[in-house]
Amino acid sequence: MSFATRRLLSWLTAGLLAAGAARATEKTLPPSLAEAWQTLSIGFYSDASDQFTATAKSREASLGLALTQLNRPPVTPSSLAEADRQLAELAAGNDTTSHAARYFLGRLRQIHPMTPDSAAAAQEYERLVATRADDTWCRLALVKLAILRLTVLPAAGPLPAQLAAVEPLLARTADPATQHDLHLVLAEARLNHELYDATTLGHLRAALATTREADTMRADLLIQVARLASLLGDRAIAKEHYERFLQDYPKERRAFTVNAALVQLDGPFPP
Repeated sequence: MSFATRRLLSWLTAGLLAAGAARATEKTLPPSLAEAWQTLSIGFYSDASDQFTATAKSREASLGLALTQLNRPPVTPSSLAEADRQLAELAAGNDTTSHAARYFLGRLRQIHPMTPDSAAAAQEYERLVATRADDTWCRLALVKLAILRLTVLPAAGPLPAQLAAVEPLLARTADPATQHDLHLVLAEARLNHELYDATTLGHLRAALATTREADTMRADLLIQVARLASLLGDRAIAKEHYERFLQDYPKERRAFTVNAALVQLDGPFPP
């Protein structure tokens, strides 16, 4: 199995685990179908295929079969083409199953080991977002679409225009976790282009506000907010976030540096 094929399997499996686990716990599914999704979620593709085939015919079962087809070794151009066909057929509807199918269709086209096509993937994500369903699959597509627009697809004008095209995606979901991810994507893109301004600070603070205390990213965000606020001359915000870092992560390896930055906050000391 090639590296590219292994990468495809690992990337798609992450989504399959979430999809399978979610469906396996749905009380509305027949026990046999729930069992098939559970089998798929742990990566037993051959067994899952047999179980889906043995269940009563349904769109849920067809989706499960398409996803097992996508991952079941050996992965070949013909097997992927067949999975693409099955997903495209299911995506023609307008229910949760069709949304899931279109999402995985986009993922397949994005990370196809032989013929990846980011533009085609973005089109699938855009079609999914255009449904305004704001379900699990539309939310996942929003984040993938933002990343593609900012990092992979040909630049559509200067950077400000690219950022302006992604910002409206925040209004396409009411889900805090998805908004959190979108704020992170936008903040990272702006920082990578050295846009150290109030808008970037706003994205960082919005991401921090929806970051769980147990999330390892929270410490990084506290420092990023404090550093940028300090650079922009907002000593109050910088002080607040440096102090919060020291209070919440007193034994973290960066605590000494952060404490020094806090002491020198009114001077030129670079954190």
